[in-house]
Amino acid sequence: MPLRETHSADEKLVRAEMPSPVHYKTAWEDPATRRAWRRTAVFRCTALLAWLLGFFAWLFAVVMTPAWLLMLWLPALCVGIWYALLAVIATTSLTRTRRVLRVYPWQVDIAEAKPKKNGSTQFVAPDPERPEKAVSLGYGGLIGTRWHFWVRAVKDGRVAETWFAGDPRYLGVVAVPGPRHLLWVAQREATDSRMSPRKKGVSPGARALARAAGARVGMN
Repeated sequence: MPLRETHSADEKLVRAEMPSPVHYKTAWEDPATRRAWRRTAVFRCTALLAWLLGFFAWLFAVVMTPAWLLMLWLPALCVGIWYALLAVIATTSLTRTRRVLRVYPWQVDIAEAKPKKNGSTQFVAPDPERPEKAVSLGYGGLIGTRWHFWVRAVKDGRVAETWFAGDPRYLGVVAVPGPRHLLWVAQREATDSRMSPRKKGVSPGARALARAAGARVGMN
């Protein structure tokens, strides 16, 4: 047997012996998940740094060009500030993403990704305690988010299946199988202190897990 074919057979055997991500107690125990999180962290931190450096480039351009060009530079500043804010939000969600992954395991093909007319993406998953009932989590809908991977890929039909870790009634992390393109999503009442947290129809155990993952679940 050629050496290449031997190596290929060995690789297949190793992959077959490796535990599936869904067999880990939590998603974070999966080495591939930790690598995916680190890649996401590097990408988002790099993007944030690029936008911050872009501000100094803008300032240099303003100083070095005639004053009448300021009318052209001001719109560029507004766009840069907005995308920098989006980059800050994406970067700060890294710790939230890791917290969810340390509590919940991956569930395969449980969340269906659907595009919405307002330019956002909707993730639909069954209620963990009432599977016949669907729960939706959304992402996007803001200016500038139309170019995000999940918005574009779902709209174009390039994402056929997803992995989900979390409780759709509160929060979770969505990923392309692998996992790749980790995305933290949450119900508004699970993070907004101005809203009453969800209590009805949720068992004490599920609420405890959601609280450990960073969701607002209210007092017992």
